[in-house]
Amino acid sequence: MTELILYTEQYFAATLRRIEAFWGFHSGLVGREDEAEQIKSGEESPVLDDLRRWTAEDHRLGFVHLYRAGPIVMELADIFVDKERRGQGIATRAIALAEQKAKEEPGVEAMVLQVVTRNEDALRLYHRLGYDTMSMVTLRKEVYE
Repeated sequence: MTELILYTEQYFAATLRRIEAFWGFHSGLVGREDEAEQIKSGEESPVLDDLRRWTAEDHRLGFVHLYRAGPIVMELADIFVDKERRGQGIATRAIALAEQKAKEEPGVEAMVLQVVTRNEDALRLYHRLGYDTMSMVTLRKEVYE
């Protein structure tokens, strides 16, 4: 049985590698493979900043990042499964466990998540799990040269 394990320092190195891989994957989705090279686990890196932010009070980190996004909404974000472990139902189970955690939070009525439309595998999974597209559009403008 899969379970969500709360982050502790023993997972530090492995978690940094997963965050780095997560952002590298997303850089590829928006055609910025060169960006992945800039995302490294150094002392002052965005990867380390993410880990610090995601493990702050009121945040949980496992294969998913779950946090309260408003009075009645929990947000499920940064879902990542190691590439060699994909297709085994891990994300499905992690999402179900995150949903269970959300149900335990007083006043929570809904879960939301965001996905890049190019991430078609994730979209199929989320729709299969009962998530509806809300027809919201996130716009992005590259500001690099």
